[in-house]
Amino acid sequence: MLDYDEFVIEDLREVYGSYINEFLESIKKPNPRVYVRVNTLKTTIDDVLRQLPQFKRDEDFEEAIYAEVKGPNKINIYDDKVIVDKKTAESAMMGANVYKPGVKKVIVSGNRKSYVTVYSDNGIPVAEGIYYGMHSDLVVEVTNSLYSSPKLADLELLKRGYIYAQGKASMYVAHLLDPQPNETIIDMTAYPGGKLTHIYQLQPKARIISFDHTSKKVEKLRELISKMQMRIEVYKADSRYLYEDFNIKNVDKVIIDPPCSALGVRPKIYDKKTKDDILNFHEYQKQFLNAAYKILKERGVVIYSTCTVTTWENEKVVEDPRFSVEYEIRFHPHVHNMTGFFIAKLIKKG
Repeated sequence: MLDYDEFVIEDLREVYGSYINEFLESIKKPNPRVYVRVNTLKTTIDDVLRQLPQFKRDEDFEEAIYAEVKGPNKINIYDDKVIVDKKTAESAMMGANVYKPGVKKVIVSGNRKSYVTVYSDNGIPVAEGIYYGMHSDLVVEVTNSLYSSPKLADLELLKRGYIYAQGKASMYVAHLLDPQPNETIIDMTAYPGGKLTHIYQLQPKARIISFDHTSKKVEKLRELISKMQMRIEVYKADSRYLYEDFNIKNVDKVIIDPPCSALGVRPKIYDKKTKDDILNFHEYQKQFLNAAYKILKERGVVIYSTCTVTTWENEKVVEDPRFSVEYEIRFHPHVHNMTGFFIAKLIKKG
């Protein structure tokens, strides 16, 4: 189920020592809480909690609320089955409906409205529900899943920008950035927009400029920003070349949330990572930090974060002689009951 080569295992052992098996078991299971961030620029915590009574206030962040995840539950095994890809299986496992893009194979005796079992493509039953056929986007309405939590994507409050689905570990980024009025802040890898919109929510008087490298992601970011009623600049660019392509310089703060191996993300139906995967991510991540150095002012701040746990993608990226490391924090799934996450606050040296 978890297929990591010796290089990856040794890196994990450097972090977790004799607790490596506890870590590996923990990432097979979901976080015990599902979080949303309330957009307090549009509504209040109290109003949202009245509409979502299954949610509770977080102990640390005023803008965060959560619902408890229940399970594991028993899944009924039907003759009819729908087989889905890894990403869809991990969502259905938490109660999300199954839509056409995630379906790999359908084995049913009737056309529609039959009960089916939803399987991952490696044969694990993750949910059951009503099959609607392949003629529409909704293929299976999930009625029971291995773990149960609110179907966030179906919430009207989310669709209208009053709340945003965001893990608690991710929420630390904007708070550590500590945005101030009139600062210029660059989000180098802004999609899907959680940290970006959180920064604006904490400080609407900052100038926030965001980038991503595909037209589709930029379009989706602009749609999100619009429905959340925020004023954030969004541009299509390869952020590794912002200084050269945009002549950006003397920026106050930068956040980097680069592509990574996502070893901290839960739950995992299965996963495979090799030495080449990790080292390729490492080299790519270093390029973003190099770009941040070029555009930051002296003593400017970088917040670097990943949802992975390897040293090669975290400590060995931010150990850069051009920066001083002011703060580092890790969140461990088996210790903190949340996504495995790394955050570092760096200061550009003069």
